[in-house]
Amino acid sequence: MDIAGYMAIRFAFIGGAVVLVVLGLFAVALVLRRMGKLNRARDLVEPVLREQARRRGGLTNMLVERVTKERR
Repeated sequence: MDIAGYMAIRFAFIGGAVVLVVLGLFAVALVLRRMGKLNRARDLVEPVLREQARRRGGLTNMLVERVTKERR
């Protein structure tokens, strides 16, 4: 098999992994929502994400600040 074939297989594995992670996060959010604990989870995670965004700065910081401002 040539290099293009290996790259296509690698791309498929990476794409599949991303899809599985997104589905897993969606399932966790759905379970938390049904249990009525999604807002509590957001309140716990928000300070951590805000601190990470502050450290990174730039676009990440801007997006997190905008989302948290709209939520208030």
